Amino acid sequence: MSVRAGLSLLSLLVSANALANCGGGFCSINTNSEIQDTPSAGGLSLNLRYEYVELDQPRDGTNKVGARGEPGEHDELETSNSNVVLSLDYMFDPHWGVGIQLPYLNRKHTHIHNPNEEGIANGEKPEREEWKFSGIGDARAVGRYRFELGRASVGIHAGLKLPTGERNGKNDAGEAAERTLQLGTGSTDLIAGLFAKGAVGETALRWFAHTQLQHAIATKDDFRPGDEVTLDVGLRYLATDALTANLQLNSRYKRRDSGANAEPTESGGKFVYISPGISYAFASGFQIYGYVQVPLYQNVNGVQLTQRPSYVAGVGYRF
Repeated sequence: MSVRAGLSLLSLLVSANALANCGGGFCSINTNSEIQDTPSAGGLSLNLRYEYVELDQPRDGTNKVGARGEPGEHDELETSNSNVVLSLDYMFDPHWGVGIQLPYLNRKHTHIHNPNEEGIANGEKPEREEWKFSGIGDARAVGRYRFELGRASVGIHAGLKLPTGERNGKNDAGEAAERTLQLGTGSTDLIAGLFAKGAVGETALRWFAHTQLQHAIATKDDFRPGDEVTLDVGLRYLATDALTANLQLNSRYKRRDSGANAEPTESGGKFVYISPGISYAFASGFQIYGYVQVPLYQNVNGVQLTQRPSYVAGVGYRF
């Protein structure tokens, strides 16, 4: 099996990464088919990816903070995300392609609710509250066009994030979770971006660059997620026809959420991660891969839970 055919199995669409003060999230490692060496004949690829993202460090700006215990407020403790993402990607020819992504999310969130001043005077104690829910998240459909420019391949992509995820999750006490913690945002978002890739001279190194804007064009329940811009750059080393070593630098900027159901003072921020990984292609048409993502810089608005190292593993098949 050629390296190009094997690497094309990493055909996930654009990775979502939902920032929130409670820490709902996806891993921002880039496994787009746009950055891989897809074969010129095109064809269908199937990919199943698992990712684990845990956020348990409250941060104010760039500074780590602890529980504040403010009366009537709550102190965030932890949000864990176990996501399974199914992706179908089809290349019509060397230039045109389209992909569909459907995530299944399993989310757990815990915080401490502090009684207000009246409750404190009446002897009330801080209460631990917990939410657990799972289900389909927001689906995506993205098309792309690429062409050759010198020794590089460049292109554009555009599509939509659809409001397929539920947004009415409650805990056992019947209390609704914050909007940023729900499985879906309720918004329809425009996705648009640019990408480029190529070889480093005559070596076994490959480079890529990818940038994307996500902007809500239709919203529900008076909640608008902030615009998000991502920039990913990386290198891939083709060690053998089957084995590839990968290194990415993933950066993300997200504006504050807005609307009556948003928390604008505690949403949005700037983030940079480094993500090493490996992939291995089998002659049967399958490919497996794994990554770890380590935060390098996290600067949030207000107090938010931030990410510790996250993990991605997946398997792909090209028909």
